[in-house]
Amino acid sequence: MTKILLIGKTDSSYTALGDMLSDRYSVKYGSSGGIAAEALLKSYAPSLAVIRAAVSDKEIIEHIRAKYPSLPTVILGSPDEAAALSDLHPTTVCADDVRTAFDTICAAVPDSKDSESKMTVMVIDDDAGMLRIMKTMLGGEYDMVLATSGSKAIRLLERKRPDVILLDYEMPEMNGAETLDAIRAVKEYADIPVIFLTGKNAPEVLEKTGSADIAGCLTKPADMQDIKDAVRKAAIK
Repeated sequence: MTKILLIGKTDSSYTALGDMLSDRYSVKYGSSGGIAAEALLKSYAPSLAVIRAAVSDKEIIEHIRAKYPSLPTVILGSPDEAAALSDLHPTTVCADDVRTAFDTICAAVPDSKDSESKMTVMVIDDDAGMLRIMKTMLGGEYDMVLATSGSKAIRLLERKRPDVILLDYEMPEMNGAETLDAIRAVKEYADIPVIFLTGKNAPEVLEKTGSADIAGCLTKPADMQDIKDAVRKAAIK
């Protein structure tokens, strides 16, 4: 289900807006404080963020846009605040007009696609807990294929070709580098973007595997939004 995070001080109009949105989406309220908002963005991983902001919150807005560039956001403010913030953010509406705010937010929500049109992400990791986390985090946007080893991944590739592969570097039997070599050895899979997840130093992994052959390398524990951004970037190449 699409998740919307409402950031900022709640008042009657903001609560009314949240009630309207909750009939259609999963809604969570969060503090406007920078640290608290940052923590919720990481843990809740929303599809869209709504910020009830004043002009004094300009730094928070800029921080969220810089830290989460692919996260759709809508800014709500009083008539004067909305006018003052409109140059900072293209989707800024008056919070007092609840119906307009509701319609604007619904229009900004990323389109949900049926499974036939979804891209497919394969996650290869010997940690079952990590696989569950990845499925929860990415399953709303992508079809997921999960493998607990490199050898199982190769067999699964024969059934469904993914658009992006997230590959754990440290695994028993076949490690990440060996799994990558096995994938690249098959002509039909040679161009699939592969992103490494590693507990080691990322530059060291890039040096060993050849940075030109992979789409990215993220150090564990990786930020959820960083993973989403890396997958989206790799998927559109």
